Amino acid sequence: MHSRQPQAQGQPCPNCGKVHAAAPTVEAAQKVGEEASEVKLPDLEGNTVELANFRGEETLVLFWNPGCGFCQQMLPDLREWEQNPPEEAPKLLVVSAGTEEANREQDLSSTVVLDQNFATGRAFGASGTPSAVLVDAEGKVASDIAVGAPAVLELPGASRTGS
Repeated sequence: MHSRQPQAQGQPCPNCGKVHAAAPTVEAAQKVGEEASEVKLPDLEGNTVELANFRGEETLVLFWNPGCGFCQQMLPDLREWEQNPPEEAPKLLVVSAGTEEANREQDLSSTVVLDQNFATGRAFGASGTPSAVLVDAEGKVASDIAVGAPAVLELPGASRTGS
């Protein structure tokens, strides 16, 4: 297991060697029970998708980057979770950096929206990828930020598939 180390702006990621969008520490991160930050981003077809569209259902907001090594390592588990979701699994909204083409190649069936500057992740208090947060059916933050594949997969119960 790699220890998470802060990444200086413009410096290569200690995990994958790529330079990711700067993700400074966010003091005013979303707190559990607060109204979730507005998400209004283009999907892979260019249509605007809003987090508000998911109201009425618990939603896992996954912060993703197809160029992230740890994201790629969890991709088979994520696809498996999409195909065989745990009972009462939340909807999945993937907020991703990378190109439209790179995201299509991930072959995810869930809604993928593009956020090249990681502004949405920072608004929720995420500092890198993969990370995720649960938003409840009323649009309120329902979890702390889960960081890293094991924590992300545990958040919605994905690690319990096949049991």
